[in-house]
Amino acid sequence: MALPPLSTVAAMEVRLGVEVGSLAGLDLTRAGTSLSDASALVRSVSQPVTWVDVDLVTITAPDEVVLIATRAALRDFRNPSGVNNEAMGSGAYSYTFAAGEATVYLSEDEVAMIKQAAKNSGTDPNAWKGIGTIRTPSAYYDPGTGPPDPFYGTWTL
Repeated sequence: MALPPLSTVAAMEVRLGVEVGSLAGLDLTRAGTSLSDASALVRSVSQPVTWVDVDLVTITAPDEVVLIATRAALRDFRNPSGVNNEAMGSGAYSYTFAAGEATVYLSEDEVAMIKQAAKNSGTDPNAWKGIGTIRTPSAYYDPGTGPPDPFYGTWTL
């Protein structure tokens, strides 16, 4: 099952300067796809942190991670071909994207911020997760001398 995007189309619309709810048809589909792509890239950096609650709907990402996902999606939405420089006529009009602002891919600064946010989330990728049983015999238990030592037993964590 695919995880939900870390941001919303409404957040993109606000940053695009259009009325919330005004994207429709193919534009709405493109915006949703851009958000999914950007979120997948953010999660690839933050592994194993996914910033989705156990209900698989609620986003738990900090604001800076949501902002990075939104901005990456906007870059993809505005410039799906990843064109870096465009000129029209004989120099009458020229437009150049800033370094790292032409594609959905994350900049080094964004990657560093995501890694720091994942680290601050308190999720240890090596932490044991789950329920189990540990059975340990006492060092003082002798099976041939009668009932087991009271410290011999099973504990459930």
